[in-house]
Amino acid sequence: MASENKVTTGLLFRLVVGIFVPILLAFAFLGVVLFLNVNLGAFKFTSIRGIWSNSMNELGAASLKESTDSLNKLGVQLIRQKGEDVANQLSIYFRSIPTKQRQPIEKQRNDTYLKEIAVQKVGETGYTAVYDSQAITHLHSQPKIVGMNMRELSTKLPEFWKIFEASLGGNPIGGYYNWREPNGSIRAKYMYCVPVKGTNLFVASTTYIDEFSKPAQAITLKMGQLQKTYTAQYNKRFGLILIILVVVLLVLLAVIYIYSSSVIGPIRHLSEVADKISMGDLKATVDVKGGGEIAVLAQSIERMQTSVRSAIERLQKRR
Repeated sequence: MASENKVTTGLLFRLVVGIFVPILLAFAFLGVVLFLNVNLGAFKFTSIRGIWSNSMNELGAASLKESTDSLNKLGVQLIRQKGEDVANQLSIYFRSIPTKQRQPIEKQRNDTYLKEIAVQKVGETGYTAVYDSQAITHLHSQPKIVGMNMRELSTKLPEFWKIFEASLGGNPIGGYYNWREPNGSIRAKYMYCVPVKGTNLFVASTTYIDEFSKPAQAITLKMGQLQKTYTAQYNKRFGLILIILVVVLLVLLAVIYIYSSSVIGPIRHLSEVADKISMGDLKATVDVKGGGEIAVLAQSIERMQTSVRSAIERLQKRR
């Protein structure tokens, strides 16, 4: 009896495990595909959730780069245009002065009208300035720079001086250079230098290039906020999917157990009947409903029970 009960219990366990484990593995594989990122050196696997997150990050980075590059190019065009406009205005101004009345630029530094032409605003904080072929600045937004030989900055600002020195050759030239702020931070500036026709003067037009890309940064910040919102909603949906998967697994486990029990129950009953018959109880009732192989087995046991009863009765009559 004990051994038979053990076998029956083992059969139920094997049925449950045999049906449930493949389903569990299928759900586990589905969970990996949906949620889990695997990075084992050469082997990398990105889940659907990871693909979505990476796509959003790449989209934000690409949007920032493309919009920043486009706005910076537009900023460079505006800086160049401002430098050329000021150079043309100065050229017209100097040509309008009769030759006999012209004075050296050093004596015109305090001319208010000339200052308004020469020193104009570029972007938000930028400006234009005027210097000569000897690198001496004559008109500048900062009074302390006026009269300064810009060669003094060749060591402190080598990138700036490289552009500045190249402009002394007489051809328009522009480029980027790094500017150190009072707080120690570094910001990129763009400078465009253009000669003033008919003079030995040059106009330098410069400002921080990131002033033009601020709208792109604002757009990127907004995209980041939207990404966080969508990510939160996305995570909620995936959480709901995970809960559904767990509930489905539990329901499947219950259904599989009930189904397995419905199969094992009749087998246990027939085993008990066979055991009773072997102990001499020939009146044990075989109570199995339904059809299939279990019903055929029940019928076979009933026939065996009838045959054994008949054989015993014949034997008793002979005695």
